Amino acid sequence: MRVLHCLAQLPTRTGSGVYFHNLINEIEKQTDWQQAALYALPADKGFAKNPTVDKPSLCRLDETAEWIDCDSHYPVFFETENLPFPIVGMSDEMPYPSTRYCRMDDEMVDCWERAFYQELTRIKEEYRPDVIISHHLWILSAMVLEIFPDIPVIGISHGTDIRQARQNPDIAERYVGSLRGLSKVLALSDSHLEDLADCFDLLPEQIIVTGGAYDHKMFYPASHRPGTYNDNFVSFLYAGKMSHAKGVFELVAAFADLYKRNPAIRLDLVGSADAELKALLYSGDIPASAIRLFDVESQAELSDHLRHSDVFVLASYYEGLGLIAIEALASGVALVSNNLPALSQQLEAYVGEADLISWVEMPRLRNLDQPFTEDIPAYVSRLSAAMEEQAHRTLRANGERASLSQAVQVFSWESLASKLVQIVRELI
Repeated sequence: MRVLHCLAQLPTRTGSGVYFHNLINEIEKQTDWQQAALYALPADKGFAKNPTVDKPSLCRLDETAEWIDCDSHYPVFFETENLPFPIVGMSDEMPYPSTRYCRMDDEMVDCWERAFYQELTRIKEEYRPDVIISHHLWILSAMVLEIFPDIPVIGISHGTDIRQARQNPDIAERYVGSLRGLSKVLALSDSHLEDLADCFDLLPEQIIVTGGAYDHKMFYPASHRPGTYNDNFVSFLYAGKMSHAKGVFELVAAFADLYKRNPAIRLDLVGSADAELKALLYSGDIPASAIRLFDVESQAELSDHLRHSDVFVLASYYEGLGLIAIEALASGVALVSNNLPALSQQLEAYVGEADLISWVEMPRLRNLDQPFTEDIPAYVSRLSAAMEEQAHRTLRANGERASLSQAVQVFSWESLASKLVQIVRELI
């Protein structure tokens, strides 16, 4: 069995990138299949020598993503003469230099399609896959269907494809069209079913809800932690993209509001902050010691940071799933999160109504992830109240931390890969 995995982005650093390489690595453990990977790399930035690290350093055009355990690599290099712009991201804000689909002109799209067409054609001649797994229901998946019309193709939706189709219908119509040719589509949540069918002309029987997964060997609770991790304060943490769509500015405002009532709290922000966010953090409204800013962390660094925290806060307005929240619970950390349908539905069946999880009602949104300005103050108050609630609960919840961590172990890569392996075997 020869399997080809396709991703038009960096195979790390984002939820879909981590999903991509973890899925390949787990399939390698469970089967004797040959695997090949098509993915994007920046030509002027590469990766640390340690293959388990997901932070870029320097690289050459002949390098590949060595942390992916597969037989053949087919990287498409950006920021080159043929592709003279950064990798195109499915989100408007990516944790690395990127291009937005909505800002690409016809010449850029032609360059992009030509580069991936060249590699896909080479793969067809050299590798001759028996089945293809294509991540994101977007332009690359449409190209895969065109180039491999007689081979089963499984599409994996990460939710951002729905967002792209809703925000850029002209691109969806011109370059994606109907994806009914996909043999199966894996979805993150029941809440995505109607949108997937509507945006990509899919039939209900094509779609299988598999949810997301995390590395339980990486994300696990501290061996001993009575109450809060630190004796003197409650530690809040957010890790991810630092953008308005992720609600980071409202998170800082909610923290500042709570800090006025309870100065025994701290907030760690992990990610690449822009000048606007840094100006807010250093404005002097909050003592510098109360909020700490960290650069993007590897999975190992992040898991350790989680174990040294008390409450994870996810104020994002749109997530395909919100896997980081599951990783936080697995690490024994309480959760304050916007009531994101995909995330809450996936957790509900396994954790129910847990004291260490607070769901926050979101403000009204336009364009999927932009809150109405007049709704923000009330939302910030709700978020601050939920953070205060968990600041109190975390002092007396050591037992529930362990039970939550155990409950979310059903979302392991082993389980997800096993489901996909079974789907592939049924297709071949």
